[in-house]
Amino acid sequence: MFTLIEKALTTSSVEETLACTRQAFLKASSTSIVSDGNERVILPISQVAFPNKPLCVPPRDVPRRRLGSEAGKRSFVHAIAHIEFNAIKLALDIAYRFKGLPKQFYMDWLYVANDECKHFEMLCEHLKHYDCEYGDIPSHDSLWVMAVKTETDLVARLSLVPRYLEARGLDVTPAMLDKLNAQKDTASAAILEVILEDEVTHVEYGTKWLDYVCDESGLQREEAFFENIELYLKGQVLGPFNRPLRLRAGFTENELAELERLDKRPLR
Repeated sequence: MFTLIEKALTTSSVEETLACTRQAFLKASSTSIVSDGNERVILPISQVAFPNKPLCVPPRDVPRRRLGSEAGKRSFVHAIAHIEFNAIKLALDIAYRFKGLPKQFYMDWLYVANDECKHFEMLCEHLKHYDCEYGDIPSHDSLWVMAVKTETDLVARLSLVPRYLEARGLDVTPAMLDKLNAQKDTASAAILEVILEDEVTHVEYGTKWLDYVCDESGLQREEAFFENIELYLKGQVLGPFNRPLRLRAGFTENELAELERLDKRPLR
């Protein structure tokens, strides 16, 4: 299983990434015991590979994604596909990089990676309607940058990837759905609805395993979460926050209140 995960992480082939991820998920599902002894050698995160395309550019240089035009919708769908492909690598990496955890930890993150494969393939199929393939439009890699920063710290990784960056999808997707439905773009909206519902579970896994790791380390989860927000983001968080979905994903009222206090958007 770990050999398949490593292969999925270190290949630059989209097809091989998907195939190895699915095989690893099936292998984990059919195995009663996951052996994760200390002898397993972990490659540095610098060896995780990505396709040559899309070209990665700073976020400010990514094409605008106004949903009122076909070009805007094409860029929008491509951007979501890029997020989902990065999410495959993110879920694989957390399962690969951190040793000595319960079998369910690896099962949960392979479940997430398998979901992200499904999302990515749905979006790639939808891109065909815009005469576009994944890789055709420049994108940014902000998600993966945070994985690199948290290479050796599981508490930080759980705090900042599933529970901060990926949780932003819970906040912003409903407004995207409203715009797509207003434009009668039911095909795009249907895909985003699937992604949004699955994402609640993915963020919930972040909460579940942050709880576990904090309990094992004698830490208090909320304190650890906000300490990492301060350490890595200088407390610069952006709202708004979807309270109902975040509560479903395991956030507490105290966490939501503190996130809202730290919200650095201009005064409204």
